[in-house]
Amino acid sequence: MSNELVTMVNNNIEDMKNNEGLSLPPDYSVGNALNSAYLILSDTSKGQPLLDKCDQGSVIKALMNMAIQGLSPAKNQCYFIPYGNQLVMQRSYFGSISVVKRLSNVKDIQAQVVHKDDTFKIGGKDGVLVVKEFEPSFENLDKPIIGAFAWIEDINGNRTYTVMTKKDIDTSWSHAKTKKVQNEFPEEMAKRTVINRAAKFYINSSSDNDLFVQAVNDTTSSEYENDNPKDVTPAKRSLVADVAENKAEKVESAEPAKEPVRTAAKEASSNDQESVKDEVDQQNLFDNLNDVGSEADAE
Repeated sequence: MSNELVTMVNNNIEDMKNNEGLSLPPDYSVGNALNSAYLILSDTSKGQPLLDKCDQGSVIKALMNMAIQGLSPAKNQCYFIPYGNQLVMQRSYFGSISVVKRLSNVKDIQAQVVHKDDTFKIGGKDGVLVVKEFEPSFENLDKPIIGAFAWIEDINGNRTYTVMTKKDIDTSWSHAKTKKVQNEFPEEMAKRTVINRAAKFYINSSSDNDLFVQAVNDTTSSEYENDNPKDVTPAKRSLVADVAENKAEKVESAEPAKEPVRTAAKEASSNDQESVKDEVDQQNLFDNLNDVGSEADAE
C-alpha cells in the first residue's frame, strides 16, 4: 500500500509539472519527501499509525499539499496532525520561510520575537509602519514574549514591516484547532504567525502557479476553526480534492473520500495599519497586553 500511495502522489505531481506549470525547487526530491512522510505516518511507536487512523483521502490531500509547496518533514518544514479521522499537513516556521522565499515577487524575509525589556521602537515613513530600532538582549531571552515582527523585501528592494503584539498573536492562536505546537514552541510559532500575516499580500498578488498559491492558502486556512461554517464548494474543483476523491479507492479499495469543508483563518488583517508616530516606545507599542508574564507562563 505504501508503494501505491507514494507512486500515486508522485505521478500526480509529475503530471502537474509537465502539464500545469507547477515549478518545484531544483534541489527538491518529491520521492524523498514522500518517503520521509510515509515513515512518519506509518510509525507505530505511539499506537495506531496515522496512515491507518486517518481517512485515505485526507492523507493523499495532505501529501499533495506538502509536495506542491516543496516541503519535506525530514527538514522539519512540515508536520502532520490528525483532527478526528482527517489528516492535515501544517507548515513549521522553517516551512513558512521556505514557501514565502519561493514567491516570484519576494527577495527575502525575516521574522523576530520581542521579549520583555528588549529595545524596540517603531515609527512611520511615508505613512507606512517601519521598525526603527530592535536591540534584543541575551538576558531577556527567558523573559515573556511581548510581540513579534517580520519584514518582507520585494524584488525591487522595498521592505514591508508587520508588527503583532502578544495579544494579536494570542487572538490568532485562539482560533487554531490545536494549541499543542504553540505551547511547545512559542517562539517559532509566534514568528510563523507574523510571517503568515505579512505574506498574505505577496502570496495573493504573486504571478506564481495557481496550484502552488492555492496549496499555500489551503494549508494556512486548514489550521483554524470557523464558528460559522458555510458551503465553500468552488465552481472549479481543486485538483488536490479531485485526487483525494477520485484516486483514494485505488489505495486499499477505500471509498472515495469526501473533502472536508475548509475553514478560513480569522486572523485580523495587518493591511489596515495607519500612519504612526515616529519613535513609539516599546511600552506604548505593547500597552494592550494584560499580564504578559502570566500569559507566557501559561504557554
